[in-house]
Amino acid sequence: MIAWAWLRMPETLRPEYRRSLNWRDIGSAAWVTVREPQSRGYTLALTATFGSLTAYIASIQQITFDVFKAPDMIGLVFAAVAAPMALGSWANARFVGRWGLRRVGHGGAVGFAAITLVHVLIAAAGGETLMLFVIFQGLAMACFALTSSNLSTLAMEHMGPVAGTASSVQGVVGTIGGAAIGLGIGQAFDGTVMPFLWGMAGCAAGALVLVLLTEPKRLFAGPDVQPAPAP
Repeated sequence: MIAWAWLRMPETLRPEYRRSLNWRDIGSAAWVTVREPQSRGYTLALTATFGSLTAYIASIQQITFDVFKAPDMIGLVFAAVAAPMALGSWANARFVGRWGLRRVGHGGAVGFAAITLVHVLIAAAGGETLMLFVIFQGLAMACFALTSSNLSTLAMEHMGPVAGTASSVQGVVGTIGGAAIGLGIGQAFDGTVMPFLWGMAGCAAGALVLVLLTEPKRLFAGPDVQPAPAP
């Protein structure tokens, strides 16, 4: 793959945006990524969102085995939760084409926060079952797919001149930050599903707050709204 890309794939970055591999150039591009408000805000929102995914991956075995006493169901539970997320990812392009990037991404963030909050309240009232867990977690992960796909695109909206470095910086922040959040939630497991559900709801709520703070004047903007110029 490296040989094919080196020999056959042309450079697609416009000449005026190309930078050397000098550490000063790389550092200045990384600083632009961190300094730009939309890039910074959506990257932090993505970090909180990725934290919920890491927490789910880290906790699902313990939840299925120890909470619901159904170790033989782990494969089915994981697949049932993953299927809506895959469907959301597949349908995202169609939704964005019809309703716009912000309307779908922001709506996904609202849905993610609402579903996880309702879920944790039901569980706190003593109504949690394995079936309810799968249903609510599947719905939450479908919203996760819509949220993460579109917030990552919005984080890159003004990063054209430094797109490669910006994508790398945002990816590192989101991956490391999300892993740290997921680790904390996973370590809080106490034999019940509550630490995980509170952690999911906290991640979703945190991501929504960051979205609201990042673009308060452009929430749910449709496809007809032109992007604001970069500051």
